Amino acid sequence: MKQYYPAYYGLFRCIAADCPDSCCQGWDVVIDSDTERFYRTVDGEFGDKLRGAIYTDGDGDRVFRLKDKKKCPFWGEDKLCDIYRTLGEEHLCATCAQFPRIRMEYADFCEHSLALACPEAARLILKTDNAYSSLTQESSADCEDYDAKLMHTLLKARQKLAELLLAKRPLADRLQSCLSITAQVQEEIEPLHNACDVPYTPDALAALFTQLEYIDERNGEMIVQACRSADFSNQESELTRLALYYLYRYWLNAVDTRNVFAVFTHMIVSIAAISNLSRMNRLTLIEAAQRYSKEVEQSYENLERLFDTFAYESCFHPGNMINLILRQ
Repeated sequence: MKQYYPAYYGLFRCIAADCPDSCCQGWDVVIDSDTERFYRTVDGEFGDKLRGAIYTDGDGDRVFRLKDKKKCPFWGEDKLCDIYRTLGEEHLCATCAQFPRIRMEYADFCEHSLALACPEAARLILKTDNAYSSLTQESSADCEDYDAKLMHTLLKARQKLAELLLAKRPLADRLQSCLSITAQVQEEIEPLHNACDVPYTPDALAALFTQLEYIDERNGEMIVQACRSADFSNQESELTRLALYYLYRYWLNAVDTRNVFAVFTHMIVSIAAISNLSRMNRLTLIEAAQRYSKEVEQSYENLERLFDTFAYESCFHPGNMINLILRQ
């Protein structure tokens, strides 16, 4: 299986106690079966603490019982991991060992990325030029797991979109061109039948984001407000890298859904919200991107709601997305 990595992937190193946020706070830590079996063999007081902290949540996952302020019980006062220093890195559960690394497997090839929800990963994603030059394959082998012809179409289109995003033109203009290409691809792979009969309004997008679940409700309120407008005119270099991140992170999902418009709408909405979140709250774009991703992108339920809405609700029909791009 061929492996593809963006340029920033190998540069990532966890900055541990120096991290301005933490993956040890706010999220449930799902423990894989192999790790749990090992934890059951750990002797002494630390083993008792491990076993006492594990329970089954409402989804049937085995997780750690969080402490006050949604902190992992093994996140020490020095902001370092007690499991790491007591048992070693090899005995972290898969969730902790892998984050923020992401694997996207497509049968005969695998693409890797970093999660924007990690502050250090966000810094690398938004500061690295030519990050995706190694992810330029335009074909894949025949396989039983997906339509190889469709994958070939998606890979070629993604390369074209990446080239358009890197052109020397205002970002809003580039996004309009990308929307045209996306429309052509959608027509080729599966024409949409939902009509563009409900106008897009900023209030509709804000109402959608109000329905999401947030770790920190204050962040949720700021994100909802940031969805009411679009501004692609500032920090265009960083916003371009952000658009490329969303393109390479999600575009190939359409090999299953056959809907590239939902992916493109998600990209436009996300970079607009992050840009506004930064501008309206005096955050750096890195801070805004990381905060948005942690609250929205790292939740499977939130992503599912967004993609389903963008795919099926007329308000977010691709014919309306030009209005979001032009509302500046």
